[in-house]
Amino acid sequence: MKKYFLYMMTGLITVGSFSSCIKQIDKTFTGETVVEIDASPLNSANATAGYPVFSRIPPFAIPVRTTDSTLRRLNGLVRIRVNLVGPVSGQDQTVGYKIMGASPLASIAFPATPTGQTPSAASGTLTVQNAVSGTHFSALSGLCTIPKDSSFGYINIQILNAGSTAGQARFLGIQLDSSGTLKPNPNYNKIGLTIDQR
Repeated sequence: MKKYFLYMMTGLITVGSFSSCIKQIDKTFTGETVVEIDASPLNSANATAGYPVFSRIPPFAIPVRTTDSTLRRLNGLVRIRVNLVGPVSGQDQTVGYKIMGASPLASIAFPATPTGQTPSAASGTLTVQNAVSGTHFSALSGLCTIPKDSSFGYINIQILNAGSTAGQARFLGIQLDSSGTLKPNPNYNKIGLTIDQR
């Protein structure tokens, strides 16, 4: 009986030692406040471009999924979220951005439209050319605002329907820069959008 009691006590002590409380450590961000494109750290970089290039409309705060709508000349408004990495401010802050010059891609394997997106389009390999402001998208201001007491703002891109062009996609690259009041995170400051022109 003593042996059984000794084994039982040893077991209870062992279990008790593994279930001790862990002290909660509160951490406060103390680094430089920067901004990043929401979709950039959530998705893999394109091997050729070195940053994410999308053929689907990137959702907010989650990676792109196969059920997300494809980027098309028929989409209208597409919103790209820009996240603040650091404490929020009691006043509006601005994020500068520019349109990247040339497409790093010569072609792209474009997915089929998901169920529910109309009109439907099949998957296919499309040749890629640069998108033209005023023809494939409305002119962009180059400045995004993060409102006071907020952690994000939006770059609103109005996609224009320039008419159907078989087998072609247009590339629109966006890069955050230092022309606003906030600096970009250099690791997550670029994305590319390929817009199906079929």
